[in-house]
Amino acid sequence: MEFLLNYSYFEIATTGALLWITFLISFKHNIFFRSKNTTLSSPPEVGGALPIIGHLHHLGGTKPLHEKFITYANKYGPIFKVRLGSIRAVVISSPELAKEVFTTNDQFVLSRPKCLATEHLAYSYASFGIAPSGPYWRGLRKFAAAEFFSSRALEMVKDVRVSEINTSIKELHNLCCKDDNPNNNRIVDMTKWLLDLSLNVVLRTVVGKQCSSSSGSPKEVEESRRWHKMVKETIRLIFFPVASDSIPFLKWFDIGGIEKQMKMVSAEMDEIVDGWLQEHIQRKKTTTTSIDAVGDHGHQDFMDVMISEVEAGNLELGGYDPHTVIKATCMSMVVGGSDTSAVVIIWALSLLLNNRNALEKAQQELDIHVGKERKVDISSDLNKLVYLQAIVKETLRLQPAGALMVPREFTEDCTLGGYHISKGTMLFVNLWKLQRDPNLWEDPLEFKPERFLSAPHKDIDFRGSDFQYFPFGAGRRMCPGLNIGLQNVYMVLANLLHAFDISTIDGQPVDMSTTQGVTTAKETPLIVLIAPRLSPNLY
Repeated sequence: MEFLLNYSYFEIATTGALLWITFLISFKHNIFFRSKNTTLSSPPEVGGALPIIGHLHHLGGTKPLHEKFITYANKYGPIFKVRLGSIRAVVISSPELAKEVFTTNDQFVLSRPKCLATEHLAYSYASFGIAPSGPYWRGLRKFAAAEFFSSRALEMVKDVRVSEINTSIKELHNLCCKDDNPNNNRIVDMTKWLLDLSLNVVLRTVVGKQCSSSSGSPKEVEESRRWHKMVKETIRLIFFPVASDSIPFLKWFDIGGIEKQMKMVSAEMDEIVDGWLQEHIQRKKTTTTSIDAVGDHGHQDFMDVMISEVEAGNLELGGYDPHTVIKATCMSMVVGGSDTSAVVIIWALSLLLNNRNALEKAQQELDIHVGKERKVDISSDLNKLVYLQAIVKETLRLQPAGALMVPREFTEDCTLGGYHISKGTMLFVNLWKLQRDPNLWEDPLEFKPERFLSAPHKDIDFRGSDFQYFPFGAGRRMCPGLNIGLQNVYMVLANLLHAFDISTIDGQPVDMSTTQGVTTAKETPLIVLIAPRLSPNLY
């Protein structure tokens, strides 16, 4: 995982003596990256590795890891290996190798690497996004695909998303039209607004909760405050560099008290989620559900449906307690789905603000096909908003939410690109480099939505079958939330561009710096100036 790699030089120095002792003991066994006997060679290795820590001293600092890997790829080729302490890793960045991984070798890369964060913050790997490949993971994935990610499930919760988007748009409009604002414009932290909206949508869908911090009873406001805090802390700790993930014996020392923090956050998060679970169980006992009334899941949220399936014995539990499976699955839905859509929209807006012609074309398209007399209805309007769809495709090409994708782990020895890959090797796919390859894309660093309106890219599919462009991953472990994520992006972006004129303060360009982490987010908040562009009665 990318978040394992950002060690400070101080951390490396303070553990140097311990590392040297371990090196002296282990050197004669030559434990570092030795391949099993094979007639095939290993991929080229990045130079400059040190005993014990491997290449970690090269991979620290503020420069995003995907950019460092681009430098190595330019020198060593589209496949190379690095040592992350005791972890062996290969990095690939070509469509040919990606196709080989996710077709021929897909069965060998279905598992995720284990680490301290996922042990403590994902219910000891009970979360289906982290769970090892096997009957438990397959069963949960099939269930989630049917009850959360399917077209039927999306249609059932459409009103929830529309309601949350309309409410949030109205709040922005009210902010613009306050009495102290005669120009009807307002400076807005769009990053915060989008993250709050995204969290509200996914919370209502998964557990029937809202996360408004300004309304509701005192108990609800306090619960909202705690939840916001815990989600932020969970994401921070998941992305936090932990030395013991790469150098296992350092776990004894808990450098910086990170494991202690993880346990505390995990306990508090579990307390909140367990409270929601008990509320759902109690409500199920005391009310007649829509299943009894109409014979389907009706108005139930995802947690309701999961409780019923677990009680009916229809889910593989993988040796976990039933309540643990429910909490881990719902937790992964909320944390995994609460920021990714927002990150994509933030990048789309940032690119549009730096390319005003594209922004104007998007609004012109909305004015032609939707007009200014009604709101956007994605169900009926999306097929006509072809330029908006091209904007989203181009955003996902230039600024994929996961520049390196979530790492995989080889569970068997195999061959990749003519090289031998040993079991236990971590796999990174440098999507950032692949989707900006000048051999695959004309003017690859330019934001050109038009490229997706004509050949050769008009019919390109981002569902994992075109290996020059797969922002949601590929293979059997690709992102299961593709449909719901895209729907949320289309709905929010279309409504926002339709309802407001958006500009930067003083016409300044948007800073496009990216963060470190598995999610490649914008490093600085997106602060914009907005003004209503529709009649007040449409807000």
